Amino acid sequence: MRTLSHGFKVGNSEYPLGICLKVFLKRFVIISDEEIVSSNAQFKFVKVRKTTLKLFKRGHRLDGKVIQSYAEISFLDCVTECLVTPRCKSVNYFKGANFCESNYENKTTAETRYMESAGWVYSEKEHWPKDLAGACSNSTCQISEKCRHKRYSEDKFFECVLSDCGIPDKKGIDLSKAKREDAIGIHRRIHASCSEGYSQSGSGRLLCQSNGEWKYDIVCKEAASNLALNKPATQSSTFTWPENRINYSANLAVDGNNGTDFVVDKCSCTEDGDTNPWWSVDLQAIYTIKFVRIFNRGMDEWGLDVSDRLRNITVIVGLTVSDINTPCGFFAGPGTLSQLVVIDCPTLPQGRFVKISIITEYLTLCEVEVFGYSV
Repeated sequence: MRTLSHGFKVGNSEYPLGICLKVFLKRFVIISDEEIVSSNAQFKFVKVRKTTLKLFKRGHRLDGKVIQSYAEISFLDCVTECLVTPRCKSVNYFKGANFCESNYENKTTAETRYMESAGWVYSEKEHWPKDLAGACSNSTCQISEKCRHKRYSEDKFFECVLSDCGIPDKKGIDLSKAKREDAIGIHRRIHASCSEGYSQSGSGRLLCQSNGEWKYDIVCKEAASNLALNKPATQSSTFTWPENRINYSANLAVDGNNGTDFVVDKCSCTEDGDTNPWWSVDLQAIYTIKFVRIFNRGMDEWGLDVSDRLRNITVIVGLTVSDINTPCGFFAGPGTLSQLVVIDCPTLPQGRFVKISIITEYLTLCEVEVFGYSV
């Protein structure tokens, strides 16, 4: 077990501060109503009053906010590690194994991660006199550093060394599912995932390198909302209702109305005789396409059911209007009334244009939604 390097002098005898404070802690637990006096390395007395009974909380710990962990270390040395580390706000200590964890948050800033845990002791940095850090109590170390005593230096009593890589802040990264062993300290790893609305690639592991920078094995790409909404659309032909001269044009499939009544809600539709009809939308930027949703025609006010026309649907993607030929997905059908057809694109093709086609006449699309993320 390690011992603190500074001590306490009484008369002609010098005692390690760690020993003195161990005695202090024993008295602190037993005698809670009297004022107790301890000392620091410069032999200035520090008063610890009974109001500091909040020094530690038994049976609790803060989970998933670890900077670094230490084995075979006393509780006082655990507290000192926190005092010499600017980012540290609290510690967890397991007395049964003399195991210490320094945390970059406390129970106030991470309330949901503060939990009951048998055998553990939780304590916050702010409740401890900073003079316990000895020469490091007045250090100028930066937030990602820690102060280390220099025992044999004549001109300087401490030095600053890298402590951690900081909290990863790349857009889209979610640390809420960190594992028990995760920590942000040098040479430590954490596990991350992508936030809702982002697509993940990579293992999700982050390594804190010796230079204080993270090595990421995760890429989070923002998954956009419906990419096709109100974008320019075209189709091979357009059905026109002869009585009221309504054109069931391509843009009706990207107008944001996913109602399926052909008469009331208006859907795009190709004309009679077009036996290889297609419909296409210009997303106006290149995206990685994840899936396409099609709202099939439902029952209309005439009681007509032609929902089975939606069959053998092919979805392809292209970078330009002249090369829309990259496969995305397929729907065999036949469709049913008001069916929401979801066509996944397992190869995640990239493109600006999305094209839907069938091999029979009457391609009717009440709404088309395209989902993916920016390249």
